[in-house]
Amino acid sequence: MGSDGSDWVQVTRKGKRRAAPIIPDVLRPNPNPEFSVNDILSYHNSLLRNAQTIDWWKGLGPVVHSASSKPGSLPRITKAICLGTGPYEPENGSITARKTAHMQTATFRHIVHHLESLSGQKIKCYIQEPRFTQADKDFCSELGLEAVDSPEGFSLVDGEALLFGIHMELEIYNQALAGQLPAVYIGSSLQEWENILGSDPQHDDQLKAFCEMAEKYHKYDFPDFEYMFSSTVMYWRKG
Repeated sequence: MGSDGSDWVQVTRKGKRRAAPIIPDVLRPNPNPEFSVNDILSYHNSLLRNAQTIDWWKGLGPVVHSASSKPGSLPRITKAICLGTGPYEPENGSITARKTAHMQTATFRHIVHHLESLSGQKIKCYIQEPRFTQADKDFCSELGLEAVDSPEGFSLVDGEALLFGIHMELEIYNQALAGQLPAVYIGSSLQEWENILGSDPQHDDQLKAFCEMAEKYHKYDFPDFEYMFSSTVMYWRKG
């Protein structure tokens, strides 16, 4: 899902398909939204009930538990930032984009709840998406997520944060990773970006944050689920 909430195009590379977003020139909220907060919440709850019955969903918790199983390996996390889910009522009416936005939001909250259960500490949650309407923001508030305007979300990332951003543009990742690196990161991997950009040294600066995480963090493959969570990894800071 791109931060614009658009559909994915299937791209073939080295025998493996990956999700690539169609990026428009301007990111803006839907100028003619029709869904109320209750409409959005009803759809989300229905989707969540269905998601909780599939094996993929049940496998998310064990990934987090595996990462935290080593003594001293649970970093202090006081906040979680979710970036670029896309809007809950895309301007183009895309069913796929709508479902993806909700699935990514639900997964973000699910991971946060697992971290809270492990640490016994409450985690403050933020979400940033340039295409959110006021109804989208109010819906997020119903879920306990504070919607912030861009670029405020980037400045919230620090060493006690979980950063969650799926299938975003490299420029957006780098804005989020420009300061202190997060305790836990879920998104595209260094290898994925190297596959896309190649090994040209001119890209070294663009991948600096990813190189540092690859070196200093444990890497865990995040379970694939359709194109919503393809080629996604979790970088977990070493204790």
